[in-house]
Amino acid sequence: MAAREIRAMTGVRGIAAVFVMIYHFENDKIPPGGPLVTFLNHGYLSVDLFFVLSGFVMAHVYGPSFHTGAFRFGEFLWHRVARIYPLYVIVTLGFLGLAFVKSSRIEFGPDVLLSNLVMLQSLGNWPSIDPPAWSVSTEVVVYLLFPVIGFLCLKSGRFTASLVGMMAILAILMMTLAVSRHYIGSTLSKGLLDLFFAPFTLIRCLAGFTLGQLVWRVHHDPFTVSIASRTSVQVIVAGLALVALSQQGSDFIDYLLIVLLILCLSTDRGVLSGFFGWPPLHFLGEISFAVYLIHYRAFGVWNMADRMLGGLSLPVRNLAATAITALVVIGVSWLLHVVVERPCRQWMRKGALISARRPSGEPRA
Repeated sequence: MAAREIRAMTGVRGIAAVFVMIYHFENDKIPPGGPLVTFLNHGYLSVDLFFVLSGFVMAHVYGPSFHTGAFRFGEFLWHRVARIYPLYVIVTLGFLGLAFVKSSRIEFGPDVLLSNLVMLQSLGNWPSIDPPAWSVSTEVVVYLLFPVIGFLCLKSGRFTASLVGMMAILAILMMTLAVSRHYIGSTLSKGLLDLFFAPFTLIRCLAGFTLGQLVWRVHHDPFTVSIASRTSVQVIVAGLALVALSQQGSDFIDYLLIVLLILCLSTDRGVLSGFFGWPPLHFLGEISFAVYLIHYRAFGVWNMADRMLGGLSLPVRNLAATAITALVVIGVSWLLHVVVERPCRQWMRKGALISARRPSGEPRA
């Protein structure tokens, strides 16, 4: 039986995709200072929300099969490939083709091309042809480790699961402390967890995925549900998240609030579930993967809109150019979702299902 969709989870994924898109569009285009700028500069934390959410969803879909012993790793991997690879490879090759048309040469070597095509560029710190796709690559690595992670998070005893969760939280804390003391980091980073190079990308993904799995494990507890589904609790979590995102150096607190937000949404009850399950946000969630993959290459549209609005003041022009570009990205993403992502996923999964049902032609005892 297919797992029931939690609509709010889809909606929050859509909001996160739009948030990271705006973060990239507004990057270095608005003067520094003020809570709004700090809030926008935390857009990279959307990726951490994706990681936690992905861990929860994988546990939500495959957790029961871990307990019954029916989990099949090959089937799991094929479903993941069917979900992400068709759109990923078409967008990656499309951007590669556009770059070739523009410069009449390919700027990436064979190692970069091969690592990107197999979605494992994060293992060797190879650049992603589509820059945001580094997070997709880290998730593929975690998918390969899913049987181990699933056993530790979903099937082990409470002590082991608690220890794994504390290690994941400690890893995030240690990274934020290391960046704050300038032991690691980059001059391009906008915040403490804005780490987009190995091995820290893999640590971010592994920690988030692990915590998402553990959220699924505890969200069945009646007492936890009774607390996390209360409107007062959900309003406090959302309010604290908005305030924390508006403060410098708050990444670790932001991260913990992201985990609590996913826990609140996992109950499928309360004011936040109603808000993020709203049909327009659910629609954004449905096309969020396409939005995430293509938005970074839409700066040409942004620049064109900015030139057309040259008579307006700088803040208004930036806001209008971002809104126009976001609408274009959403429109193209919907088209890619309808024409490429959804039909390819259905075709690949249907083919796997038919193959699994086909008799081998050999008698069995």
